[in-house]
Amino acid sequence: MTKSERMRTSGTLAAMTLAGMVAIPAFAQTSEVPGGLIHEAEFQRLWAMNGDSWSEEDKEIDAKLAELEAKFGKKPNIIHILWDDMRYGAVGHRMLTDISGYDAPNLEQMAEEGMSFTRMYTEPSCTPTRVAAATGRLAVRSGMVFPIFPIHRMGLPASEVSIAEVVDDTYHTGFFEKAHFGDQEEGFVTNQGWDEAIFSLYNQFAGQMFNSNAEDQGFAVAYSPDGYDKKYFFDDSFRPLEWMWTVQGVEGGEHKEFSTPKSAEEYVEANMRMWDATKDFVTRHADSDKPFMLQWWPNVYEVSDQDANRPFTTQHATSTAESVKKMDAKIGELFVMLEELGIADNTLVIAMADNGPMEAIHPETGQNGFFRGGKNDVTEGGIRVPAFAKWPGVIEPGSVSGDIVHVSDLFNTFARISGRYDQIPTDRVIDGIDQTALFLNGDTHGRRDYVFTYKGATMGSIVKQQFKRLLPVGPGALAGAEFFDLYKDPREEHPLMAEFLWAWAQFDAMKARHDAQIAEYPHTPVARGEPYTGVIRLADQ
Repeated sequence: MTKSERMRTSGTLAAMTLAGMVAIPAFAQTSEVPGGLIHEAEFQRLWAMNGDSWSEEDKEIDAKLAELEAKFGKKPNIIHILWDDMRYGAVGHRMLTDISGYDAPNLEQMAEEGMSFTRMYTEPSCTPTRVAAATGRLAVRSGMVFPIFPIHRMGLPASEVSIAEVVDDTYHTGFFEKAHFGDQEEGFVTNQGWDEAIFSLYNQFAGQMFNSNAEDQGFAVAYSPDGYDKKYFFDDSFRPLEWMWTVQGVEGGEHKEFSTPKSAEEYVEANMRMWDATKDFVTRHADSDKPFMLQWWPNVYEVSDQDANRPFTTQHATSTAESVKKMDAKIGELFVMLEELGIADNTLVIAMADNGPMEAIHPETGQNGFFRGGKNDVTEGGIRVPAFAKWPGVIEPGSVSGDIVHVSDLFNTFARISGRYDQIPTDRVIDGIDQTALFLNGDTHGRRDYVFTYKGATMGSIVKQQFKRLLPVGPGALAGAEFFDLYKDPREEHPLMAEFLWAWAQFDAMKARHDAQIAEYPHTPVARGEPYTGVIRLADQ
């Protein structure tokens, strides 16, 4: 029996068990899929239906990429900008930003000169989204299922293969600011393929809120001695007082603690130093024979010192809105740099949020609009984000894409554009889909019509075309009122059941195929151990 036949047989049997003995075809991967990847089961079905036409389109894509490389003398530079906690529509388009009162003119210009995505999906929270972007795999597959804080003693497993490892010697690779891959040495971005980096182990809120200033502003409780139990205090190690925020390093070299802020001022100062390093990376590699790939994932927001952002200059009149304005100014500065360095026309820039707004700190990032829910929700408000792409001469200015895109797709797309698709590992499930055709040929040329979303380690929702099913937390004999048509009910406020009886078994079948594939390719355990090993502390530098 061939490997494909074994996959078909084992997948079908597992799917039958998971679906209550209902036979469900488990479309086996074929060698015709580019790279011979083990794609998620639902994409395997899509390829079986559309592979011939997509293969023909890929020939045109290859010709276009070759023409661009011949024109510029090297492959395109790639810049991915990823920030935190923002609702769809908050930036990018004046008719929408006026509603929320944000001020981001450079992102508006980016939308005018490039492509806006109306269905960019992420994971519900920051660590899972960032892992999916870096590895092309749902975060559940590596155990990185929730945001990691000080001191969780966990992180990204060394066995995961990052996009930096895929592009490897073909590109200069740099990573600056928020990684959020955890505190394990094997998960440091410079141990995951990036040539150079200054990266945070946790998120930006830890960087600015583990101090008395944040307590005075109401963003932390009982971290400093004033809040300690005055009569029954026995454990002085309970609070993470000796922790680490950012690390600087190079691949194969030493790692040094970069900054662990003790105040809001130190947090702001560290971010400015990282921004300077980001610009330096671009400048140093602009004239290189090799292109560069930059992950600039800024530590937005600055909220722990409200007074530092006054007077408020935005209509929204919050520290987060002021932070967005500052980030937008940096994005504008970056685009000016690309022009002055003469590399703008050979650089793809993608800018997007990592998940929906954090409703817990309303009104700072808690507002939402078109969609219901926010950060940590599997509703559209938690996982559908503002996203834009600019590639002069390639992406049509002012274009809008209604195609479904998942953040993991950037992994495959960057691999394809870089000419390193054959370096994507073929021994594991890859959730990302190559969306190069969408970038080069525009709207309707996407290759995804589904999204699986996990909340923690449990699947919480499935999107297929314009339809969505919110999965119940507990088991039930019948499907409940949990189906939605996202065109008719984008806020998911009117759950339906009887009207979607035709879809119940279809969504069950999708999940069964997905679960059967997990049984064949089990998840990788998250890395665990002592934190901060291999890092030279600031006090020892």
